[in-house]
Amino acid sequence: MDDQERARWMKLVADFESSDLTQREFATERGISFSNLRNWLYRLRKESRPLVADDTKQPGQVPACAADGEDSRLVAVRVVASAAKPRRQLIVAAGDEFLELALPSGARVRFPAGTDVSYLRALAAAL
Repeated sequence: MDDQERARWMKLVADFESSDLTQREFATERGISFSNLRNWLYRLRKESRPLVADDTKQPGQVPACAADGEDSRLVAVRVVASAAKPRRQLIVAAGDEFLELALPSGARVRFPAGTDVSYLRALAAAL
């Protein structure tokens, strides 16, 4: 690979990254191979960031917590599923005097008997 080709691809990659196009759209628009564009993107991005941080450990270096004299320990952790959210309930009172919507917060909203139940369901879904 010569320097001219590398410079050309560096410019193409920079142009791509400043565009709002997908990789495929950019390759088609510029008349270049999609796979070559992907290859150069990968290659140049990999070169631009170091694989290892500059402040890496030197041989014989001790982890910070051990240097402080603190003992490290493992703690058992148990992962459990979250409790199901309480659902909203539509309660129909005896004698059909009113309809009541019970919210998870404990609040209850009452509606006169005869209120459209589909309206109440839509309201409960929105809350």
